[in-house]
Amino acid sequence: MIDKEILDAVLPVPELDELRDEKIAELQEAGFVISNFHSGGIFHTMLMIVLRIEIELLGLARLMLNNLFVSHATGAWLDLKMADYSKKRKQAQKTQGFVTVSRLNADGEAIKIPRGAVFKTAQDINGDELRFFVLETTVLQKGAAAVDVPVEAEAEGMRWNVPQGQITRSLAYLGEVQLGNAEDWITREGSDTEDDESARTRTLRSWSELGQRAIEEAFVNVAEGVPGVLFAQADCQHPRGQGTVDVIVTGTAGEATEGLLDAVRKAVGQIAGPYDDILVKSSVTVGQDIAVTVTVGSGTDAEETANRVKAVLTELLAVRKGRKLYELNRSDINHAVRSGCSDVTNAVVTLPAADVKLDRDKVIILGAVSVTVERA
Repeated sequence: MIDKEILDAVLPVPELDELRDEKIAELQEAGFVISNFHSGGIFHTMLMIVLRIEIELLGLARLMLNNLFVSHATGAWLDLKMADYSKKRKQAQKTQGFVTVSRLNADGEAIKIPRGAVFKTAQDINGDELRFFVLETTVLQKGAAAVDVPVEAEAEGMRWNVPQGQITRSLAYLGEVQLGNAEDWITREGSDTEDDESARTRTLRSWSELGQRAIEEAFVNVAEGVPGVLFAQADCQHPRGQGTVDVIVTGTAGEATEGLLDAVRKAVGQIAGPYDDILVKSSVTVGQDIAVTVTVGSGTDAEETANRVKAVLTELLAVRKGRKLYELNRSDINHAVRSGCSDVTNAVVTLPAADVKLDRDKVIILGAVSVTVERA
């Protein structure tokens, strides 16, 4: 938003009463034929309508002025300005991947899993569940122990990039089988529509792409323009020898899938120099176990509190924009538990034993969680 002082200097908006008094004084000085300017009169009412329209038009002009510049534009205005730089806002996309259906009985018959069948996660503490639709009819053949079933999320968004072992239920009965998603189950990361801040930053960095030779910002900007990329870094200090560049990609699900890396390689290759040796690789997720002891009142359900703490920690370490993905402070854990669980009067973090700070190409995700509930 343009500073208010600048807007007031360029397009000042007077108070309605002050503007009314000013106009009446001008009319009287000019010898206007109507002399009744009292409130409630017909002319006074018409004058106030005109002055209100003037103020509204000035407000519209201020809004338009603010959105004429990429550094201040928002929403659809920003989309229009991005087109001037040959940029587009990254649109949301649905998570795709494979859910493994395994037999519980080795002697079972063939099982057909029809296209459109629904798999889902268990309900979380808020009663929400995430549903995934089977993309093509798949058969768990007789004698086979398991089969991978292609699925797509019900809707767009990062929240469908669930961790391992979360998709465990089927709306349709499939027989004596169990469902599960493996660690690397995702083939295409789900993502949210790009926010204004990210879109604005990419647009303003467009100037870095105009040089004869690509610089660090250019590699980052091009990589972050690929849907599914949450964050990108570029190491241009000859990491593997003279003329080498490493582009490190963090996807919306953490580690980037091979499909996402291929898309980034294609995008980066368009700005690479003829002798550049560019390696596009994924950041590495590192599971961090957390143990916390919380104190609650005598009337609080211990199991419910433990589940709530686990949900809060899951949200704390969710892969998202704005979070320092390679850092985890004990104070952040304590604050998240205290603020997210109103029944908790005290929280002591026993694991990790100290603040965690890894290399910038690492992404800390939630590992095993241990919650001990004590009574005050």
